[in-house]
Amino acid sequence: MPELVEVETTRSDLSKIIEGKIIRKVEVYLDKIVYFKKDEFIKKIEGQTVNKVKRRGKWLLFELDDDYLVIHFRMEGRFYLLPREEKIDKHDYVVFYFDDFSLHYNDPRLFGKMEVIAKDKIDDFFTSKKLGLEYDDPNLTSSYLKQKFKNHHTDIKKMLLSQEYITGIGNIYADEILFESRINPKSYADKLSKNDLQKIIDNTKIVFEKSLRYKGTYPNIDGKRGTFEEHLKVHKREKRPCYVCGNTIIKEKVGGRGTYYCPHCQKKV
Repeated sequence: MPELVEVETTRSDLSKIIEGKIIRKVEVYLDKIVYFKKDEFIKKIEGQTVNKVKRRGKWLLFELDDDYLVIHFRMEGRFYLLPREEKIDKHDYVVFYFDDFSLHYNDPRLFGKMEVIAKDKIDDFFTSKKLGLEYDDPNLTSSYLKQKFKNHHTDIKKMLLSQEYITGIGNIYADEILFESRINPKSYADKLSKNDLQKIIDNTKIVFEKSLRYKGTYPNIDGKRGTFEEHLKVHKREKRPCYVCGNTIIKEKVGGRGTYYCPHCQKKV
C-alpha cells in the first residue's frame, strides 16, 4: 500500500512534470473511482491548469484553478506517464491528457478514490478525515502524544496506524519506526513514557527521510520500484535474524495487521 513516503515521492516527481500544464482531456473507465460522478468529474477538471501538486498525509492533491483534485491510492493505486496516444493498460481507470503526454491512474485492486473539492471546502474535507499532524510538524511533541494517548489502553501499533495522531504512517513504516524505537508493537499507548514517545517522533522522521532517499517501496511514475525494501530492518523479515541482537524476527497479528518485530529488542511496556 502506498504510504506517506510513496505519496510524497509521487508528489515530488509529478510536480516537476505537470505543474503549470493544462488538463486538456479526461477519460474515466470506472465510475466508482470518482464516486460515480463521472460526467461531473470530467466537466470540472477539463481545461483547468495544475498549479501545484501537494500532499496531506496519504492524500495527493492537484491544486487546480478553481478546485482541488484529491486522490487516495488505497491498496495499489498509482500514477504513471505515457506518450499522449499510447494504449492504456486494462487497469488504467482514469487518464488525464496534457498537450504532449498522458497521466494514467492504474489500480488493480479498485480501492482508490478521486474527488473534486472546491478550494474553499478543502479544509472542511480534511477536518472530516480527522487527520493528525504531519511527521515534520513542529507541534508533534511528546506532550502532544502523551495527551492524545492518555485514555487509549490499546496497542501502540494500532494507534500509529489510526491516522488521527500522526498522519501518513502505514503498516510497513509502523513496524520500522517501532523497531528503531525499541518499543514492542503490543505496548499500551497510555503506558508509554514521554521518552518513549519522543523516540517514536524522532524515528518517524528518520525512517521517513531515509525511505524518501530510496523513493519508498512502491513503483514510481517511471515504473521503477523504490528500493527502501532492501533497507527494512524487521518488516517482511519473519524468521530471519535481527540485525541488532541476532535473535529471530517474529510475525504476529497486532491491531488486525501482520506485524514484524524482534521480541528481544522490543520489550513490551
